[in-house]
Amino acid sequence: MKNALINVLLIVTTLCFATVAIAADTDESRYLNLYQCKLKEDKTIDEVHAANGKWSRYVNANVAGGDIHSYVLQTVVGATGTFLYADSYPSLAAWEAVSNIESDEMKAIDKELGEVADCSSNTLHKLKESK
Repeated sequence: MKNALINVLLIVTTLCFATVAIAADTDESRYLNLYQCKLKEDKTIDEVHAANGKWSRYVNANVAGGDIHSYVLQTVVGATGTFLYADSYPSLAAWEAVSNIESDEMKAIDKELGEVADCSSNTLHKLKESK
């Protein structure tokens, strides 16, 4: 009886320490890819949103775990006709998986994105919420 109780206590203690170690190692970071873009002549921000929505739906359906978010940051004051794409990824692995998609459907989506805007540069950032 005493040995069984010691074994149970040992197992519970081990599980508690493992849980604390896992929780302490959890990285709540995300990764944000920002593209600086300019609307092409005779194109609208609605067309940008439509093309970007196709991209977002496609990558979430084709990358394990999904959880990829994409936004269009529209200039309100200042250089009109410019905007940013902001793509948020749960991990670098998800960002890399999207970068490696080379299907015909992805090429068609990329072509449509290129028809509505010219993007001059992009940067990848690590995001971590301040608490």
